Amino acid sequence: MADKTIPEIQEEYGARASEILKGWHNTLDEIKGDLEPEAGAYLERLSDQQRFELLREQKERSMNEVRARTIDEYQEHLESYHGELAERTNYLHERLYKVENTTALSNAATAGEEGLSAMLDIAAHAGDKTLAQAVFVAAEQRGLGDLVARYFDEVDPEARDLYNEWLEAPAAEVLERQREGVETIVHRPSVDSLTPPVSRVAS
Repeated sequence: MADKTIPEIQEEYGARASEILKGWHNTLDEIKGDLEPEAGAYLERLSDQQRFELLREQKERSMNEVRARTIDEYQEHLESYHGELAERTNYLHERLYKVENTTALSNAATAGEEGLSAMLDIAAHAGDKTLAQAVFVAAEQRGLGDLVARYFDEVDPEARDLYNEWLEAPAAEVLERQREGVETIVHRPSVDSLTPPVSRVAS
């Protein structure tokens, strides 16, 4: 069983994602702060414009290298997050909806609302959690909130919080958008925004 809840998994993901992006922005600040090209024996032979172009090339190369590493790190973290979510949601689904007794599930599926209510009465009285769970599954699928609430109140109080957690699980479309948006999140600024004017490049 996945011990961490969905909100806890999301909180840890958000905290680590923020750290990764903070590191990226700090690196951009460092690159922006470089005012002269890397030292080399030939630098004194270059004009101010040539030094400027060299600095610009070095900044672009550094930015691209670090951005590629940051994207890889972010994607790895995202996949780990998605894996934890999948493990937890699979557990919740099995805990809430898996009914071993197929006969009870079939009877609940074909019963009307009054029939489901009567089945829940019998199950609660007899302490038959399997039958009660079959009623819950049928009632939840049909949107019968009163019966769902009775199931939580009379049979399985612990399931209420688990059910609310289940409802918080991100949809598959949300997770896919997260995968597709990594390169947008690790924003690539223009090299010019990181490069000082020619006049500020040390000669």
